[in-house]
Amino acid sequence: MIPVAKPSLTDHEKNALIEAWDSTFISGAYGPHLEQFECTFSKIAGTKYGVAVSNGTVAIDLLLRALCLEPGEEVLLPAWTYVATAAATVAAGGVPVLVDCDEWGCIDAQAIRAAVVPGKTRFVWVVHLYGRPCDMDSIMKVANEYNLIVLEDAAEAHGAMYKQKPVGSFGMASTFSFFANKIITTGEGGMVCTDDLKLAERVRYLSRHAMSTERRFFHTEIGFNYRLSNLLCAIGCAQVERFPEIVARRNDIIQYYRNALDGFCGICINPVQSDIVLAPWLACVILPDNLCCFRDDICHTLQKKFKVDTRPFFIPLHTMPPYESYRRVNKNGDNTLTMSNKMCTKGFNLPTWVEITKSELDSVIEATQNTIIAITPKTTNAMPETISTD
Repeated sequence: MIPVAKPSLTDHEKNALIEAWDSTFISGAYGPHLEQFECTFSKIAGTKYGVAVSNGTVAIDLLLRALCLEPGEEVLLPAWTYVATAAATVAAGGVPVLVDCDEWGCIDAQAIRAAVVPGKTRFVWVVHLYGRPCDMDSIMKVANEYNLIVLEDAAEAHGAMYKQKPVGSFGMASTFSFFANKIITTGEGGMVCTDDLKLAERVRYLSRHAMSTERRFFHTEIGFNYRLSNLLCAIGCAQVERFPEIVARRNDIIQYYRNALDGFCGICINPVQSDIVLAPWLACVILPDNLCCFRDDICHTLQKKFKVDTRPFFIPLHTMPPYESYRRVNKNGDNTLTMSNKMCTKGFNLPTWVEITKSELDSVIEATQNTIIAITPKTTNAMPETISTD
């Protein structure tokens, strides 16, 4: 099986891990690699400060708690996103308001406007899904108009840029994930990034059991053990040092897919937009409308017949039992989340990892082309029965 994702771990990460091991700083809260990782990764995010935590989901939870989210307070977030954004919001005591996406799959600024309840709405989560920056000019305009606190979930968008500015640096704060399939990984891990020193200090304080800095084992409020160990931060330091190399290779892989598959039977690979730089997280196959109904069949055939693993696009939150009762809003102000429902069926991800070989890429491409032809004969009968990738 050619997997969708694999971490890129070299002797550089191994040596950093051994160095941290030898230092005996193996737990969380302290250690030179922890401080280095926070400092170097926050620069990628375009912020002054970073606080490393145990994963990207708790980063969301912790940030909302640090900003004094009131129990039962509504929080705007995209209906089409990975579940962590909503789950962590609920865990922090918030009530998600599910907002429709635009034609690119990003949270829609006009839907945000329609969802605001003046005097009651304070927070909006902007998710740069699949490494694609949201329309931050439009979003910030609405946020400034209604005095909203903009928070960015950039779990999948390490290094993405909007008008030459890194995603993660537009709102009051941002969160990142370092899960094993992310561009930079520590196995498990996350980070809160911000330019606000007081906020960074509060996030760090709450992540360490809210223990007083003046009196040991005295806790002034309810805190949490959300720390990331120095050992894992050592891996992160090595990954940050390799970040340009990793990004370049992943960009090459996605471009290789584009060269072979863009336009094939109307599909598109990671469509580009002016004024943005995509983070090369995963190659996204965007299907034309006439092929969307075959998406699951395509993925099943690729996996079972050709041993090519794929990932279908995320399922909209409002179609899942825990979230179906939450308020939902599109740009017209009603609850029909047309674009979110559509984006769910429009695509899937292909294998995207640094060490994938040209032979494996060619196998994925050929399998994808032949699967689409075999499954959709009426829409592609003008194409040859087999496709060569030579």
